[in-house]
Amino acid sequence: MLGFVALVMVAERLWPAERRPLLARGHLLDLGYLLVYVTLVVPLIVLIGSGFAGLLARLEPWLVLPRLPGVPGWCFIGLAVIGIDAVDWLTHLANHQIRALWRLHAVHHSQEELSILTTYRAHPLVHVSFLISAIPILAIESNAAAPAAVLTAYACLGALPHANVRWTYGPAGRVLISPSYHRLHHNAVGRLDINLGTVLAFWDMLSRRAVFPAAHAGRQVCATGLAGRPVPVEQTGPRPRFARTMLSQLAEPFTSTSTE
Repeated sequence: MLGFVALVMVAERLWPAERRPLLARGHLLDLGYLLVYVTLVVPLIVLIGSGFAGLLARLEPWLVLPRLPGVPGWCFIGLAVIGIDAVDWLTHLANHQIRALWRLHAVHHSQEELSILTTYRAHPLVHVSFLISAIPILAIESNAAAPAAVLTAYACLGALPHANVRWTYGPAGRVLISPSYHRLHHNAVGRLDINLGTVLAFWDMLSRRAVFPAAHAGRQVCATGLAGRPVPVEQTGPRPRFARTMLSQLAEPFTSTSTE
């Protein structure tokens, strides 16, 4: 996964949607979030996720599909991936519609220098809200196990839309979430409850929340971030204070200040 991120960072330097310094403030703060993600969040989520899946299997055994030997395993793996994407879409929608969840999710939207690293700018408690994506994997466990390579590929496709590139994927952009498509979701002055998909655009289209980039959009890109900067950002001040900014962002959801 980290190798994939490094490759996309090279592409961002070669074909940027917005030209900016390699050591831009937004990039450096997101590197801090990546470090926290790798060292703390991933182990914690794996631990909690395993316990959550086991608890669900005991309490709600009907969630696990019965053994169907006549159906190829790859069918169940494909079903699990589609299920994960649907659950991720619903969770993302909840993060925008429920005030308490939005205040956590707003940290992610505070980024004004969008890049592949922005994938990891997220409040740790937001990752907990996505634990229900374990349900589709649990559902197929009697028939197949989702290979790590498939889950890694899904994670890569889910991270790529944050990249600072103008890619639309052409006709495939009507199926897969592209960077140009997802950038509209981070628009600083537009609606934030559009283009909620992680990998597949189907759920946005089904809910009429899909806004595809216009044909001329390749010539200009929208600014990203939150209007009014309700969440502390690294862009303020004559010099960056990354540790202070990150701690302020993580604490912001628990303050009395509204992010709306």
